[in-house]
Amino acid sequence: MGNRMDDAIKRYQQIQEKNLLGGGVEHIERQHNRGKLTARERIDVLIDANTFNEMGSSVGTTGARLDGRVPVAPCDGAVIGTAKVHGRLIAIYAPDFTVLGGSTGAQHGHKYMKILEMAARVGIPLVNLLDSSGGRLGYIDVITAGVDWQFRMESLYSGLIPQITVLMGPCIAGGAYLPTLCDFLLMSRISANMWLGGPRQTEAATSEKIDRDIGSPDYHMRLSGSADMVGDDDDITIKQCRELLRYLPQNYREKVPNWEQSDDPLRQTDALKDLIPDDFSETYDMHDVIEVLVDDGDYLEIKDEYAKNLITCFARFNGEVVGIAANNPKYPGSILEVNSSDKYYRFLQVLDAYSIPLVNLVDTPPFVPGEDEEARGLLRHMGKLVDVYATTTVPKISVVLREAYADAGSMVMGALKSMGADLTYALPIAQFAIEASELNYSEVYGKGIEDDAYESYMFLSREKYDAFEVGLTFTAQIIDEIILPRDVRKKIIDALEITRNKVEELPERAKMHGAPPT
Repeated sequence: MGNRMDDAIKRYQQIQEKNLLGGGVEHIERQHNRGKLTARERIDVLIDANTFNEMGSSVGTTGARLDGRVPVAPCDGAVIGTAKVHGRLIAIYAPDFTVLGGSTGAQHGHKYMKILEMAARVGIPLVNLLDSSGGRLGYIDVITAGVDWQFRMESLYSGLIPQITVLMGPCIAGGAYLPTLCDFLLMSRISANMWLGGPRQTEAATSEKIDRDIGSPDYHMRLSGSADMVGDDDDITIKQCRELLRYLPQNYREKVPNWEQSDDPLRQTDALKDLIPDDFSETYDMHDVIEVLVDDGDYLEIKDEYAKNLITCFARFNGEVVGIAANNPKYPGSILEVNSSDKYYRFLQVLDAYSIPLVNLVDTPPFVPGEDEEARGLLRHMGKLVDVYATTTVPKISVVLREAYADAGSMVMGALKSMGADLTYALPIAQFAIEASELNYSEVYGKGIEDDAYESYMFLSREKYDAFEVGLTFTAQIIDEIILPRDVRKKIIDALEITRNKVEELPERAKMHGAPPT
C-alpha cells in the first residue's frame, strides 16, 4: 500500500473521529445536561447492535454566513443511513443538535431528501430522530434549505413506506410540518416541543403571550391530537418506536410478518361474560376486553390520551397484525364526536395504506348532537368517516358487544354490512336501533310536530331490536352470526383467515382519490 492510500485512510479516520464528536465535547455535555441524547446515541437505542450503515459521512456545510465565515459542521448536522430493527431494514435521518443546533442547511436538507427517496425506492420505513432548530438562518447558500421540497416528497411517498418521526427537541414554524406529515409522531416529554409559532415568535408577531406548555407533548397528545405516543424521555420514546415498527410492514406491498407467539388460537374467552355488564347503563373499560381477546394480552395503543372514548391500537390474533378500533364505554358513553372521529379517520387511513385488517369492537350510542359539536363541524367529520370506511379495502371485521345505534354504531363502526363490513358478529345481548334517547319528543318540542311524527319517527326511531330479532332477517345486511362470549377470539381469528385473500377494487378513476369532506 502506497503513501497516497495511507494518507487517504488517515484523512478518512480524522473525518470519522470529528463526526463522533459532532459539535464538540462542550455541546455534547450541554445536550446531556438537558436530559437529551445525541444523534448517534439515539440511533444506537433504536437499532439492532452494529447494523448502522452511514451515508454521507464526509459531507460538511458548503454555505458561508452572511459575514463570509464558513463554520465547521460535521455531516452538516445530519446523520443518515440504514440499519436493522428486529432484523428488518429501515432508513434513518437524525439531525445532530450539537452541530449548529441541528439546523437545516443545503447539504443537510439534501441528505434528508436522498435518504427518503432511497427508502421509498427500495421499500423500507423511514424513521426521523428529530431534534432541530429549523432552517439555518443567516447563510447564503439557500434561503429555505429545500424544506419545501422535503414537504412535497413526504406527501408524494405517503402511504408507500411507513414514515415515523420521534421528536426530541424544538420544532417550530414550517419545520413542524415534517412530523405532522408522517404516519406517526412520537414525542419525548423531557425534550420535545412543537408549535406553528413558539412563545417568542407569537409574541413578536401578535403581542400575545402563550404558555410554553402549549406545544408540549402532553398538549399535543391530550388537546391537539397531533401526537400518537409520548414517552418520558428520549430513551423510552425511541424504544416505543422500536415496538411500533413490529406492527408495521416494510412498505405498502408487503404484509407485516407474523412474530413468534405462544397464545392458543382456540383459547376461549369466557371472561367476557363478567367483563361486559348485562345492564346497559353500567360502564366498563374496553381495554380489559381487548386484553382478553388478543394474543398474550399484548397491544400497542395509539393516541391513548386523546379522545379516550375511542380506543385505537395494534394487536395480533394468532400472530397476524390487526388494527383495533373500539368504543370505550368507560368515557362519556363511548359516544363518537369530533375528536374521536378525527382519531378514527386517521387510523383507518393508515390501516388501509398498509393493508392491515380492521377489527371493530362496537358498543356505542349515536354521534352526540349539540350546539358545540355542530359548530365544530360534526357533520363534516361524520362524513369523513363514512367516506373513509366505505372506501377502505382491507378486511373489516366487527363484533357488536352491546349497543349499535344509529350513525356511530351501525355505519362507521362496521355494524351495517352494506357499508362494507366483511363479517359482522353480535353477542346475544346486543341491541340495534336508530336512536338511543328515551326522551318524549312531543313534550320536548311541544306543538308544531306533525300528528303522526311521534309514531312514525319519534317512537319507531328509538325502538330497539335485540340480536335475535335482527338475526331473523339475513337480507337486512346487519349481522352474519350471533356468537357466544367464549368464542369471540376464535371467531375473529376465523374471520381473518376467511378474508386473508380479500380483493376489493374501487371504481376506476383518473385520480387516486375522491373529494371527501375535510
